[in-house]
Amino acid sequence: MTATPQAGVPAALPLTLLESLRALDVPRPDALDEHHTELTAKRLGLNRTVEAEITRLARLAARGGRVPGQEFAALQRLVARRPDASLVFTDAGRRAARRAWAGAGVRLRLVMGTLPRRLRVALGARVARRLAAAAFGSDLRHQAGVASATLGGGIAVVTEPGPACSFVGAGIAELLRLLTGFDGAMVHVSCRARGADSCAWSATALHPQSQGVTDGSARARRS
Repeated sequence: MTATPQAGVPAALPLTLLESLRALDVPRPDALDEHHTELTAKRLGLNRTVEAEITRLARLAARGGRVPGQEFAALQRLVARRPDASLVFTDAGRRAARRAWAGAGVRLRLVMGTLPRRLRVALGARVARRLAAAAFGSDLRHQAGVASATLGGGIAVVTEPGPACSFVGAGIAELLRLLTGFDGAMVHVSCRARGADSCAWSATALHPQSQGVTDGSARARRS
């Protein structure tokens, strides 16, 4: 997506991207360079500037604040140059989805927890659509029980073809997993950056019965 919205994007989006960078750059206990301070300092996610930005964005996100679209686009381009960019974007999308659901309110989560499975899945699909629009600027729909999503013009989530597209797909799949028990992935079927009219995703279930919202019996994947 090349257009940048004037209103900016939710601060939670760049926040989750930086949080993912930090999480992936933390040295593993068995890593060969764990005692090499110089090498560790070069990890972008452990940079002091990144830590300061996480603190700033966390405070802004807590107030429902937004950041300029260009700022988020520049961060995506920076991440896209990493060899593990797909992992960063996918993890960030899932984090953004979990943050959106956590912010939906304790009462709603309690109510959904008391509903019969079929009603919970049906309500979850409607809530997922609302959260997908608010968190990712995406129009999430179900046709014939199959989920699909299209990126709208309100949030510049994807700036170029490639790993950045997985941010939205992973985020929407996580929303559906949390709210409907969906067990699968959102496949990126078209991309504006590659000349398509819109960025779009379609659900592919790991188990056929879990693809739609009419059957909530599928076991949710553990993230």
